[in-house]
Amino acid sequence: MGTENEPPALAYIEKTLADSYRKEIDQEENIWRSLPFFAATLALQLAALFQIVDKIPALTTVMGLISIVLVGAAGLCTLTSLGFLAASIYPQRFDYIAKQGALLTYAWDLMRDEEASGDDPRPDPFSALVTLKTEIARQYAQATDHNQKINKLRERRRSIAGLAALGSVLMTVFLVATTYAHYLPIRLEKDHGHDAVRSIVAPDAVGNAGNDARGQAHGSSGAGAAADASRH
Repeated sequence: MGTENEPPALAYIEKTLADSYRKEIDQEENIWRSLPFFAATLALQLAALFQIVDKIPALTTVMGLISIVLVGAAGLCTLTSLGFLAASIYPQRFDYIAKQGALLTYAWDLMRDEEASGDDPRPDPFSALVTLKTEIARQYAQATDHNQKINKLRERRRSIAGLAALGSVLMTVFLVATTYAHYLPIRLEKDHGHDAVRSIVAPDAVGNAGNDARGQAHGSSGAGAAADASRH
């Protein structure tokens, strides 16, 4: 069985379809490689929320209302991200070419047909190789088209999940900034009050210390005079 009857276009398209088929099969694993990124993002976000949740301003303030809206938006984005991520990894059936045993049986049948038509005087005799490659190319094309649709849908869902995760992180960052913006003036006011108290207390303490020192000196001089009078 030679290759002299094999059209060059058939060899080219069979190789091209085989490469595309393998590429789509490999794409199935890409979604699982992105899971650590989503897990790390969610863990960091939850850690930040646990640190800030007990510091959210009271709901009676404008900052408190803004903080609650940001918490709700972050939670909604997180749920959206998890939902689309789950949809992107949901198992779906890929198409594959025929199993090796079936292909081998089919190839043996084609070779027998070629041997049986060996005395055929037609200019284009039956070729087992051309027929086999044509069938494999058809299976490659059919499976690649089906698998590509699945991978494109998964990529779209994963992209939405990534954007939702990014939105959730941004909402958390805004929440932290809003909380600190609420408490920063209060902290500065307290620090200013403490400095004012220290500035008032410090001179009094110095004055009291001077009075105590003068009192101690006066007491010491009085005691000395009393001791001299007793000796006389």
